Order: sequence, then structure tokens, then C-alpha cells
Amino acid sequence: MKRMKIMGLALVAVFAIVAITAGSASAAGYFGCVKQKVKTEGKFAKGCAAAGTGYEVAPSIGKGKAGKSKGEAANLVVVVPPGVSKEFPEGATIHIECASNKGVSTAALPNLVTKAVTTFSKCKVLGAPCQSGAKKETIVTNSLSGELVDIEGGEGIGTVLHAETGTSTAAFVCTEVAETNVIGSLIGVNSENVGKFSKTSKLSFATGPGLGEVEFAPGHKYTPLVNLPTHKTGGVNGEHFLNSEISKEKALVGTLPSGQTQTVSVKGEDLELLL
Repeated sequence: MKRMKIMGLALVAVFAIVAITAGSASAAGYFGCVKQKVKTEGKFAKGCAAAGTGYEVAPSIGKGKAGKSKGEAANLVVVVPPGVSKEFPEGATIHIECASNKGVSTAALPNLVTKAVTTFSKCKVLGAPCQSGAKKETIVTNSLSGELVDIEGGEGIGTVLHAETGTSTAAFVCTEVAETNVIGSLIGVNSENVGKFSKTSKLSFATGPGLGEVEFAPGHKYTPLVNLPTHKTGGVNGEHFLNSEISKEKALVGTLPSGQTQTVSVKGEDLELLL
């Protein structure tokens, strides 16, 4: 199979990863239908769907079991600026695609995600296999952690994820193309358990021109694609996004903002996310 080599800036791949039901920041958090010690206390019946006594909506992670996630195609994207690569003199948008993924993570009060690890399968770029270890076309992220955030602009609740220790969220090699170390953080948008109890939820990552124009060389600008939203309430634009450090034969040749498009389905405790 013919493989194209990317010189100069090369490609980017970003692997962010799954959270369980979510984790929270300053205002958002996990809530459950919690049984009260005294049967006459509480405003709800069991399940908290109807008025009654014995139960109350309160901060909770249920039994604390790990959440399990599954996703189909994940599309990792980097925009190569014009004039920086011999292979792409006019610039290019490079995609790393993985056919499927699965992961685990654990929620912690009041709003945290811990021990989030995802395994991506059948990963390729430009026809070349990408892998983090010995198993071909398989990328396993480092352990990630994060929290729930109130997404700016009234868009709901998101989960911000970053490396649990150090700065690297994932590191992998795409054969005859490049070595990539992904650093930084990103935000996914939570759904299906926001404002209502559910044992299942979704976490969606989308890309767009969130950083606007970026100067990659004196007098030369381009617009990279990064994950949206790029910030949380009270933060500055561009506070949360990923960078990919691109190397050839262990020598760093460039660092580019990068983004991931993906939706994962999560099964976990019967919880709801509230602001």
C-alpha cells in the first residue's frame, strides 16, 4: 500500500476520550435519587419521578461503578497551513480515522471524571496504520481525567478532559508518516442525561474554527480546526484545545492545533447532570 510521507509540519491526530456520564466543574454536577434515612423525609417517591416521601434528588454517583463507552468512527483532523509541507504546498486537511472505539471511566463527586481510558481500533491515515503499542492499527489513550463544565452561551453541560498525570493524552506512531504526541484538553457536549435520570448518555465532540486565524509564520495566517466549544463559562476563548506534537525519527518538526469529531454512548449509573 502506498504511503505518503509528510515533511515539515506533518499530520495531527487527536484522541480525546470518553467520559462516563460526565464530570463537573464549578456549577455542574452529578445527582441521583437518594433514599433518605427517615422514610418521612424527602419530597419524592422512589425514582424521583413523582411527589412522595423517602427520596430526594441529591449529589450522588450511585454505587460508583465504572461507566463503559462505545463509539463508531472517530475522525481526527489537522489543517496543514500552505507553504510548510512539500507534499502539500497549497495546504491540506489531514484526517486520521479509526473505525470504532470502547472505553471505561469513573465518576467522582462532586463533578469529576477519573481513570478514563479509550481504545481506538482500525486506525489509519493516508493508508498507513497508526498505533500506540505493538497491536497494529490500535491506539490506547493515556489515563484521562476531567470535570463537568457549564458551557458558555447557554449550550448546556460539557465534559472537559485532559491527561490525568503529565501533559500527554495519547502518543502513537503512524508508520512511514509521523510520530504524534497529543497534549492539551478539550470539551465534549453531554446529552440524554442532562436534567433527567438515565443509565445511558452520550458525549459528543465536534470541530470548528474556534481559535479563528492563527499566525503560523511571520505575516502568514491560517484557520485550524479544534474542538468546540473551546472554553467554559468564565474562561477565555481557546482555553481548552488540543495540540499535536509531530516528530520524524524522534526529532520534533512542528506542533499544530488539532480536533476530534466523535460521539460515544455511555452506560453507567442512573444519574442526571444538573447545573
